[in-house]
Amino acid sequence: MSTSLSSTGMYRAVSLPSDADVVIRAHDLNYAYGDGETRTQVLFDNNLEISRGEVVIMTGPSGSGKSTLLTLIGALRKMQDGVLEVLGHDLTNADGGGQVELRKRIGFIFQQHNLFSSLSAIENVRMATALKAGSVKDMNARSIEILTRLGLGERISYRPAELSGGQKQRVAIARALVNQPYMVLADEPTASL
Repeated sequence: MSTSLSSTGMYRAVSLPSDADVVIRAHDLNYAYGDGETRTQVLFDNNLEISRGEVVIMTGPSGSGKSTLLTLIGALRKMQDGVLEVLGHDLTNADGGGQVELRKRIGFIFQQHNLFSSLSAIENVRMATALKAGSVKDMNARSIEILTRLGLGERISYRPAELSGGQKQRVAIARALVNQPYMVLADEPTASL
């Protein structure tokens, strides 16, 4: 147990999470881009612990490392220095196969929608369903259901060029949620909405 100051100025008891409840743990996490004179460090000895059910919002100026941290947590970028555990996977020295296995359990909403322009909305979402075993009929049903829930049921056959910026971002959100991931990482997900 620990104590925390409530909004009324009174201290209240707070239960600390057990190790089983921790879904993200970072210790002395560092990351830099470039080499030699062009090397620019964006993460400096970051320490972080996030438990199941928590919603965490990161703020900071452009270039402060928010997207870099999210892509490290989402196993979209290889670790450089420090310790990072996500959903029970140690990413510190994870190979490509270990990173892919973790990605199957995470929904990622990118700052830009990153849709394939030659594919329809349903086809863009269907790409993510291939990560989870199931029949084509099941994949289509899940894709249609999530697109409909996000207000795009009548636009499932539209290509990105035929959708507004907000509609494209909702397709990207559908793609992130269609497999009912254990965790969702979102990099400025509502900028286009």
